[in-house]
Amino acid sequence: MTPRSIALLATLAGCALTSKGDVLAVRWFDPETTRPRLTSAATGTPASRGRAVELGRVTAGANLRERIAYRDDAYEVGYYDDKRWTERPEVYVRRALARALFEEHGMRRALGGPAPVLEVEVLAFEELRGRAPVARIRLRVVLHDDRDALFERTVTVDRAIRADAQGFEAIVEAMARALDAAGEEIAGETERALAP
Repeated sequence: MTPRSIALLATLAGCALTSKGDVLAVRWFDPETTRPRLTSAATGTPASRGRAVELGRVTAGANLRERIAYRDDAYEVGYYDDKRWTERPEVYVRRALARALFEEHGMRRALGGPAPVLEVEVLAFEELRGRAPVARIRLRVVLHDDRDALFERTVTVDRAIRADAQGFEAIVEAMARALDAAGEEIAGETERALAP
C-alpha cells in the first residue's frame, strides 16, 4: 500500500465515524391497568377465604425482556427497535397474579411452610400481527404441594387489538386486558384446586 492510499482510506474511515446518523428515539410502555380498583372490599369467595397459597417463582426466557416482541407467523418472532416495556414481562405477570389471588380472591399469602406453591413460566408476551391482530400472553402454570402437582397447565390469553384505535397504545391496552384476564383465570384455577 502506498502512503497515498493509506491517507485516502483514513479519510474515508474518518468520514464514516464522524457522520451523524438518525437518533433512535426509544418509547417506553407499561401494560398494567391504570383504572382504580376497590380492593378493601375484596374478600374472595367463601371457598377461598382464608386459604393460603405461596406465589413462588415467576420466570421468563431470555428472549422476553424489555424489548417488545411481535410475531408475524407461527415460528418467527421479531422485536421492536424503538419500543420497550418499562419492566420485564415476568414482573407484570407476578403483580397481576398477586393482585388476583390475594386482593381480589381473598386468599392468604403464605411465605413458606406447608402451603401449596404456585409457580409460573412466561412463555409469550407479544403482539400477534395479521388480519385480526391480538395481544397474547401464554403462561405455564404449576400449583404443587410437598408431594403432588395439584394442577398443571398452559394458559393462553388473547385479547383483540382494537382496529379503530390509533398508535401503539392500542397494543398496550390489549396487553393490559390480556394480563388482567390471565391473572383472573389462574386465580380461579388455583381457587378450584384448593377447594375442599
